[in-house]
Amino acid sequence: MVSLLLSSFYQYCIEILPYFLFAALITSLIQAYVNLNLLRRFLTGSKLAPVFTASFGGLLPLCSCSMVPVAQLINHLSKNYSSVVAFLMVAPVVSPITVALTYGFFGLKMALLRVFATLVFALVVAYAMDVLFKKNKGPSLHITAGQKSEKKAEIFVKSLRYNLFFTGRYLLIGIAIASLIKTFVPIQVVKYIAGSPLSYPLISLVSIPIYVCSGEDVPIAKALVQIGFTHGNAFTFMLASSGICMPTILAVKSFLPSRVVFAYAVSWFLLSTLLGFAIDVLF
Repeated sequence: MVSLLLSSFYQYCIEILPYFLFAALITSLIQAYVNLNLLRRFLTGSKLAPVFTASFGGLLPLCSCSMVPVAQLINHLSKNYSSVVAFLMVAPVVSPITVALTYGFFGLKMALLRVFATLVFALVVAYAMDVLFKKNKGPSLHITAGQKSEKKAEIFVKSLRYNLFFTGRYLLIGIAIASLIKTFVPIQVVKYIAGSPLSYPLISLVSIPIYVCSGEDVPIAKALVQIGFTHGNAFTFMLASSGICMPTILAVKSFLPSRVVFAYAVSWFLLSTLLGFAIDVLF
């Protein structure tokens, strides 16, 4: 049993690490050479601001908790809730790392669906928030310029170190969990759940309270497929587990109204459930 566990862990590492290393390099370049102060220019009343924040969120290597400080900044700079909601929905599940990992494990179709379905759904929800919930005017966040800026090369090195050792640490944890699932979960248990209509909302409900770091969800989802779950079940898990968690919900309640947070959480539940079901029906 131990040899099977170690063999699974080794195989997952061989499959995933090349994609992770490449994505970490690209992401570090983005972090070093993209100026975050550009946010101010795009968030002052533009109707396309949610498109920008959603795209911006998709470029950053953030998990559902590490995105909170950036989301708070976006909320302070925006005149409505649409921009911050678009960012919150895209940032934890779409990034160069997660897209590369999804492609490496599940292929091009699921990687593209992860990107475009999430972006479209996020924008629909964001613009709906703009109609349903009006933001009260409050004091704007004053951003002061720091002292001497770091050289871009230094920022790149720090970002690369962070992506390799912090994000990489959680990725290895995910691979370890995936190996445990593949080794110890009985196939008989899976047969009663996998592919049934209730499996998608059930997986969404179970996954949302779990904190899964960005990228960690992919190897775990791969293990779920290998023990008998459908690709749609795995996709539901990836979105629900990485998209939102209880620490995120509590954190965003500190700067967003409860009604907005509730709508945001329900939207994630619907997104992960419906897309998982759609994958098993269409593919």
